[in-house]
Amino acid sequence: MQSVVVDEVEADGTADLRPAPARWQDEGRRLGGWAVRRPFLAAAAVAALVGLVVAFGLAAPAIVTAQERRHVLAATAFPGAVHVLDAGPAVRWSASYDESVPPLLVGDTIVVVDGPDLQHRALVGLDVVTGARRWSVPLGAEPSPTQVRCQELAGHLVCLAGEGPPPDQRALAPGERPPEPAPAVLLVVDARTGDVLASHRVEGRVVAAAMTGGDVVVATYWWGAFAVRRIDPLTAQVRWERLDGAAVTVPAVGDVTLRAGGGLVVATVSGATLVLRAATGERVRPAQRTAGTDETRMLADGTLVRTRYRLEAVGVDVMSDLSTGEGEPWLTARGVPVEPEVDDDASGLVFTSGALAGGPLVGRVSAYRPGRSEPVWRAFAPAREIAAVVGDRVVLRVAGALVGVDSRNGVQMWRRTFGLGLGRAFTDGRHLVLERTTPEEGATLMALDLETGRVDWTSPLPDGTSRVIQLGGHLYAAGDGDLVALR
Repeated sequence: MQSVVVDEVEADGTADLRPAPARWQDEGRRLGGWAVRRPFLAAAAVAALVGLVVAFGLAAPAIVTAQERRHVLAATAFPGAVHVLDAGPAVRWSASYDESVPPLLVGDTIVVVDGPDLQHRALVGLDVVTGARRWSVPLGAEPSPTQVRCQELAGHLVCLAGEGPPPDQRALAPGERPPEPAPAVLLVVDARTGDVLASHRVEGRVVAAAMTGGDVVVATYWWGAFAVRRIDPLTAQVRWERLDGAAVTVPAVGDVTLRAGGGLVVATVSGATLVLRAATGERVRPAQRTAGTDETRMLADGTLVRTRYRLEAVGVDVMSDLSTGEGEPWLTARGVPVEPEVDDDASGLVFTSGALAGGPLVGRVSAYRPGRSEPVWRAFAPAREIAAVVGDRVVLRVAGALVGVDSRNGVQMWRRTFGLGLGRAFTDGRHLVLERTTPEEGATLMALDLETGRVDWTSPLPDGTSRVIQLGGHLYAAGDGDLVALR
């Protein structure tokens, strides 16, 4: 067999054995000669080539941004989860903001409040992908709002801007009345463009707000008069108003909560609770068997909880009735319901903690199924908080430790002790991601494998930040007036 050398061949059939640089020089001379003979055609070719390069340079960032936008806005493993984090996240962008007003994600816009001082603050819309400012809506300076509450409603941004909490009446002299508060401003803003769709005044000092059925529910307080109103934010039409000044005989209102869900509105003011029908504002009375309720609250899913405390021979017994607010409870459980920080809603379990004070079950989490009076299981480790319920894992917080139990039977699967410094919990469906602050490492993010409790990675937070918040399917570091996107 004979080896055959394959190489470039000249027109006369002989191989060109010169080095490549020499051959390239010849090709360059030939191309130059062609350009001299056909100058107009050469100029057109060069212009076309330059145009292609420029077009690619302009289109490439847009293509990359579009791909990133699809990823950022893509669905997560379940509502409330973040996108998968197999390693510590990196900084994508940062922006300044006023930390007294929590940021809010509406569509692909992050809404913050920013400004050099109280008199020059504005609502600012940031692109969720790049952090670039899309728009700004001034909040006004006469008077300057010290309290700003914003929520999403039907794809729009609804904000109430007004004065802060009322003064403590105990600090006033006999017969003295505080100055009347200026009306709050109700704004409806297109979160994509920043266009102001509506602007109205709301009388009274706004102390809480919630959304229901396309409307905003506002709680106001002034000089012993507590009111709850349901308002159409676009027209300012008052659907209904509930005045309960006589029921709120407190010197100040600094701890007002207002929640709406399941067709109800629950307002709690310094221990006094109003349960109203969201459609009409009528007061909802408890069922006969739940009479004597000591505490009423609403869970995040709209479930109404009425809790009773009874003194027994060996301590205080705690029983909770869970219902829709109308009719008989669908579950009566011992203890107080515990809401997991994050829950994929796959287990179908209801959790309680804190049974008979002084008894063997005090401070232990119990898992119930709707319609069953006895728990499915009780955790062995004493715990009053649940970090996460994901798949077949329930992760309990136990005095500086995390305990993973099987959601089907309550059997402990793993335990990891970290001491003090554990903060909020997040999950991507595979990991439990937690804030952690220690003197040695400072503020960090830590990821544990949900199945085994193994620490998969630890990542420091960006300089100047000290906590983590979740907006949509991603995490953001916050602190020192900066919001930092982590990807």
